[in-house]
Amino acid sequence: MTQSPPRIGGQDVESWGDPDDPIVLLIGRPAALFGDWRRSVRALTEAGRHVLIAPAFDGADDPTGRLRRLLTDLPSRPALICAGDSLPAVIPALQVTGAALASCLVISASDAAVQPPPGPAALDLPVWVMARDDGAGPGEVEDALIGFLERHAPREALHYHAGSDPRTLRDALGCFATGVTVVTTLDEAGQPIGLTANSFSSVSLDPPLILFCLARSSANVERFRQAAHFAINVLHIGQQPTSGAFARPGDRFQDVAWEAWDTGAPILSGALASFECATDQIVEAGDHLVFIGRVTRARFEPRRDPLLYFRGKYRRLHFS
Repeated sequence: MTQSPPRIGGQDVESWGDPDDPIVLLIGRPAALFGDWRRSVRALTEAGRHVLIAPAFDGADDPTGRLRRLLTDLPSRPALICAGDSLPAVIPALQVTGAALASCLVISASDAAVQPPPGPAALDLPVWVMARDDGAGPGEVEDALIGFLERHAPREALHYHAGSDPRTLRDALGCFATGVTVVTTLDEAGQPIGLTANSFSSVSLDPPLILFCLARSSANVERFRQAAHFAINVLHIGQQPTSGAFARPGDRFQDVAWEAWDTGAPILSGALASFECATDQIVEAGDHLVFIGRVTRARFEPRRDPLLYFRGKYRRLHFS
């Protein structure tokens, strides 16, 4: 069944099936990928797959960047299905260092004898050329596709072992539900800086310490490293747009009400809770820095529900 189109990675994406099932991402018009696309999409959803249909990227500005942002924002690695003429945008988007952005790649072609271009061979991903017009009977192409997915993007539990695919570890960590915060400070010119983070935790009550983690690759990491103070603002369910605003580039404080307390670190008005902190320690930990702050002032609102994040999606509390 179709659902209202979500917006992922700045793209409007059509959604079919259960969002909790493994993702199959179609790039471009589904009619160009399957002989009978509605039958194929129905077969995929009935086989326990969540089908997302994204626009074609080959004619867009910065197609590689657009597709990479979409893949990065998905809650788990999708199986990717595209036509051969989309490969100039797809291959560079998948050729990244670190965690793979897709579990496998299916190239829809009009002829089973078509061979994938050299690009896919360098992806270190399972690649299959799916013939859509080879005279197969109804359902045969779908059966072959589902069989390929079951082998290379299985539905059963996944396992991470030291040294294996870091995206599997990321997906496992995403199973830990968290709140959502906006971490703020002032830069050297006294301008407000903020970003969305869910790597927040209490550390100690005596002394009162809390922490958040920031990737070394963040554009703001040096500003937080140099700051003597910062604030952590815990968001409530009505502040999902605020979370999105502070996760995107641009003027993040535009149209966001905030105030300053003793240190000047921005305190978001109406947040579920806010903590003003003096930087106590900065600990280097792998590809992140851990910022430990000593709480000097706090405020909270006891009558609101938190904004939650679980497996790459915003969630809300459900009371029995």
